[in-house]
Formats: sequence, C-alpha cells, structure tokens
Amino acid sequence: MAAALEATDLYRPLAATRPEAFAPHLAASLNNLANALSELGRRDEALAAAREATDLYRELAAARPEAFRPDLAMSLNNLAARMSELGRREEARAAAEEAADLYRVLAAVRPEAFTPNLAVSLNTLSYVLWGLGRRAEALVAAVEAQALSRRSVSGKMTRGSKGVVARIRDFFNK
Repeated sequence: MAAALEATDLYRPLAATRPEAFAPHLAASLNNLANALSELGRRDEALAAAREATDLYRELAAARPEAFRPDLAMSLNNLAARMSELGRREEARAAAEEAADLYRVLAAVRPEAFTPNLAVSLNTLSYVLWGLGRRAEALVAAVEAQALSRRSVSGKMTRGSKGVVARIRDFFNK
C-alpha cells in the first residue's frame, strides 16, 4: 500500500507538468492504489482511485487508442470490481460490459494477447450480473469465460474461474 501511494504521489505532479510522458504512469499507479486500498477494506478510497485511473485512461485512449485501449479495458474491469464491492451493481455492470466489449475487439485482433483478459472481464461481468439477480445473463457470461479460459494460449485457468464454476453449479441447483 505504501509503495502504491508513494508512486501515485510522485507521478501526480509529473503528470501535471508533462502529461504526455507521465499520465500513463499516474493512471497505472492509481489502479495499483485502488487494488491496495480495496484489499485493506478502504472501499470508498479504492473507488475514487479506480475512477481517476479510468478517467485518465479514457483520455489517453481517446488520443492514442492503439496504445491505451487495453489499459482502459483493464481499468474499467478494475472499476467494475470496486463499484461492486460497494454494492453499486448497476454502475459496475456498465463498466464491466464496457470492459468486456473493449476486450472483445482487442481479442479479435490479437487473441493470444487478449483472450485471457476477455475471460477475466467476462468473469467480472458474470459476478456483477449474479449480484443483480440476473442469473441467466450471469450464466451466459460465466460459460463464455470458462470456455475462453480453457482455450487460452497459456492453457492456464483465469483468475476466478473456480467462482465461475461455482456460479454455474448454483444456477442449476436452484
């Protein structure tokens, strides 16, 4: 946590002075800070950091889509998780859907690089939809995430795939 906070504090003035050089580093630091704050249970602060990171990546992706669209997708997935932790499920759904849509486009062009990320974002979307009581939609996203996980180039299961399997099992047991 201390390192993430220090990095953010160091990059903030640099990004203000030279945004073209340092805004990407500030955005990455903010994402790391959001995750660290979340792990400490400081959910409101985590959400604020995740929002700021997403806003920065949105600006960067608007200016240089090829360079920053993957970072925007990652940041949106992170934002969805932070919103979901605070029970802001509808906002989380919108962010998770946007992340999955971006990763779909990226995976269509470079499947080896982005299919695992698409699976992770679909898992996040599944979790959020499940929390909204939209079980059938959650199941569709979970099944797709699981299929992509199994097909991924590395052959490794994506993070959270056990949760996907559990949600599928729960769906059929209801």
